[in-house]
Amino acid sequence: MEYSQKIARLEEILGSMERNVLPLEKVLELYQEGQKIVAECRDFLTKAEGTIKKLEDDGTLSDFEPKEDA
Repeated sequence: MEYSQKIARLEEILGSMERNVLPLEKVLELYQEGQKIVAECRDFLTKAEGTIKKLEDDGTLSDFEPKEDA
């Protein structure tokens, strides 16, 4: 499943949980599915971040280095 499809599925899950009165078992199932998709998306974004290049003022490309969390 592509990233955009995963985001769409997360939106479906959230909408279903917000709109419907569901049995607890179904809520837990959807929650677990959502958590799995979130982890996959986070992993994808982390890997993508490693491939991003930054355009320097002099026109050269260098590796993107994310800011450290304080």
